[in-house]
Amino acid sequence: MKGPGRRGATRRVLRSLVKRGGVALADASGSYAVQHLPEWIAKTSFDFARWRELWVAQNPRNDRADLARLVMFLENARLVDVEGIAGSLAELGVYQGTTAKLLHALLPDRTLWLFDTFEGFDERDLAHERGGASGGFRFDDTSLERVMRHIGASERVRPCKGHFPATAAAVPDGERFALVHLDADLRKPTADALAFFYPRMAPGGFMILHDYGSGAWPGIAEAVDGFFADKPESIVRIPDKSGTAIVRRVKR
Repeated sequence: MKGPGRRGATRRVLRSLVKRGGVALADASGSYAVQHLPEWIAKTSFDFARWRELWVAQNPRNDRADLARLVMFLENARLVDVEGIAGSLAELGVYQGTTAKLLHALLPDRTLWLFDTFEGFDERDLAHERGGASGGFRFDDTSLERVMRHIGASERVRPCKGHFPATAAAVPDGERFALVHLDADLRKPTADALAFFYPRMAPGGFMILHDYGSGAWPGIAEAVDGFFADKPESIVRIPDKSGTAIVRRVKR
């Protein structure tokens, strides 16, 4: 057997070995959570391997193994499509473009707005943080050109380089959003993004809030809890590495 057929057979053997030995070993260690794929993925022809390859291609540090977060995006992007929730996509905090590429690939017919300095944290936002809240991270090892190369050329992708919320002026009046991913790490841009996007969310639309429960960026939970204190929506935590939370806009 040669070529793709042999590679496929090898993958099946490896998966079998992992299921029989690796999962039990990891579980017995007590240090790792072993998670099954959702049944609709495991029992259909859905090509999870394709999405995992995309997820790890440029994912920094140990986030590449955060497959619970990947499945969360797959699940909710599927709902946006299946339920016909109208509107564009947006991301604040693009960094090197991993989730931006994933969102564009999952919903390629939607306009995707990308908001970032593409040069790291803005000093105006850091001024609102508690001392040392950034932990020395700058996220400046990126550029708009690098991100767009990673995503690939598309008229649907609208990068807005600069300081948010000033860059939100590029969004036309009447624009609605079906899914918004906030990953700004800092309190001030997160609070500004909630104020901007919330009234523009389509009924049933998803706001995905990274780092809500991680503890590494305390300003995120402060901004989110404060904003939704008087709103009808609830905050739902996702058991991924960095404590993502989801808020779904009330359907009226």
